Amino acid sequence: MASVGAVAVLVCGLVCVAVVAVSQSDCPRPCHCWKGTTQVYCNRLDLSSVPADLPTDAEVLDLRYNAITTVSRHDFAGLHSLRSVDLSLNQLKITGIQPGAFDDAASLRTLDLSQNKNFNVLPPNLPPQVTHLFFVSNKVVHITAKSLVNLTELVYINFSSNQVSIIDSDAFANQQKLEELHVESNNLTYIQPSALKPASALKTANFKNNHLTHVPLDLPVSLNNLDFTANQIRHLPSKVFSNLTDLQTLVLFQQPSLVTISDGAFLGLGKLQVLDLTSTGIDRITGSTFTGLGGVWKLFLSCTRVSSLPAGAFQETKNLTTLYLDGNLLTTLEPAVLDTRILPRLSNVVLSGNPWTCDCHLRWLKEHIDNNNTAPTVETPDIMTCEQPPSLKGRFWRTLTSDDFVC
Repeated sequence: MASVGAVAVLVCGLVCVAVVAVSQSDCPRPCHCWKGTTQVYCNRLDLSSVPADLPTDAEVLDLRYNAITTVSRHDFAGLHSLRSVDLSLNQLKITGIQPGAFDDAASLRTLDLSQNKNFNVLPPNLPPQVTHLFFVSNKVVHITAKSLVNLTELVYINFSSNQVSIIDSDAFANQQKLEELHVESNNLTYIQPSALKPASALKTANFKNNHLTHVPLDLPVSLNNLDFTANQIRHLPSKVFSNLTDLQTLVLFQQPSLVTISDGAFLGLGKLQVLDLTSTGIDRITGSTFTGLGGVWKLFLSCTRVSSLPAGAFQETKNLTTLYLDGNLLTTLEPAVLDTRILPRLSNVVLSGNPWTCDCHLRWLKEHIDNNNTAPTVETPDIMTCEQPPSLKGRFWRTLTSDDFVC
């Protein structure tokens, strides 16, 4: 369909407005185009093949939610400007990507092959120049030495929600440019030593929702962000992260199997800024548990089995600004634990959801809260309640005065 546009023409000093037709015929039916024909949207059209006569200046091609089974070199012939192709939610098979399918698409950098349920291995004939590969919610079980061997330009890859249980030791041997890896929601129980070490530029590794029982050995020293949420890690031995000297965020959230942390487990993590140990099974903290975490400014220690904290529990975290201690089994707390002479930057602490014994040993904390709640500020003190003594059981701290905290 043609659209109508206006063109101003200067004739003999007069401005005349001429009506002209601007052709949109280069956009293949029944697709829709945006920004001229550089962005072509052919999603949700029940297509069985790639539309013919795609515009040669197309940069983005969206083919999601169709029934495409095969792509060939003919489909992308002449599309030298193509940067991104989304083929997710189709019916592609391993042999459906034919040899040379993307040869003309020399500019292609992003390829999405997610949710093609026939993929149980990474298909061959992928474009070697691709930098961002999405392979989410397929049926891959094994990342082999051959899976990524030709994809030497990869910067980002997402294998989340497959069935990966094995990663070969040399699976990432050719991925020296890889910066971000997602293997979330798979079946990993073990990663072979040195499997990821060749990925020497890796910054982010996401292993959420797997079945890992140990922290993998020989992770790349380049890592900045490491996520082990909802695995089955049981123990953090001393110096287990010692080579990750650039790590800034470490997440071990939702891991009730994690019961013990050896003293010195976090040695080497001098640049770590955020440590999340929420909903773990940790039941003991010593004065050396957090040794090596001089750069940490936010520590999540919520919903664990910790029932007491020594006076020097956080003495190694000199830059700590925010501390979450809510939802634990704490009954009392020594003033030295939150002493700003030891933790000069501590500004916020969360203490709700603990079974507090509201006696003389906690009077200092009640007075601190009532005295304008100066640093560190106790967040949401209104929902703190007493478990003991029996006369105060269930009472909110806000309904009490410091005189009620007696022994």
